[in-house]
Amino acid sequence: MPDTPATPAQHCTIDYLQDTLFGANPLSCECQARITQHGECVTLRILSPWPETLAKAHTLTIKAEGRIYHGVLLEAQASGADELVLAVERQPQRPGAIDH
Repeated sequence: MPDTPATPAQHCTIDYLQDTLFGANPLSCECQARITQHGECVTLRILSPWPETLAKAHTLTIKAEGRIYHGVLLEAQASGADELVLAVERQPQRPGAIDH
């Protein structure tokens, strides 16, 4: 699927971990995003608003329209004031991992 503005936005839930001085902090958000997959990488173009902590996540699980993507955040970059672009390297979810 090409990464273009014509890719429709879809509702998704993102569960993510953010490192803090006191350990990993599990967080979650719901948003509208355009999702494209390129081999083992997934690009999310998240429409505003989004939580500031999302750009500092390290591990994400994205649930969207019957699909689940799990991986490590490679890069997060704001594209103007209305879009956050996340590049995620897909990885298998650990057996026994619990979604939060």
